[in-house]
Amino acid sequence: MTYIIESIRTHGGTPTDREARRKGQRVEILNLNVGQALLLVYRDDHNKILQTSRVESIAGYDVLTVKTANSVYTFRKGGVSPGGSIGHEPK
Repeated sequence: MTYIIESIRTHGGTPTDREARRKGQRVEILNLNVGQALLLVYRDDHNKILQTSRVESIAGYDVLTVKTANSVYTFRKGGVSPGGSIGHEPK
């Protein structure tokens, strides 16, 4: 399942420095289980994987919110980043 990174915030709701670099990136979730690290692979650069701290909670589906020990990630379901074209898949 492909998701778009919408935000990466602190537990207090402040945007992290990583949010500006990663917002809008298409990712595929490799591992999402409470008590384990969230693992994501970037769809447009399969050589990059993001590993977070331990997941504390998961909520939603089309808009997915994942709270880790250090941050709160929000993802939007879909394969097109803002400004992208529908059905485009990297080669």
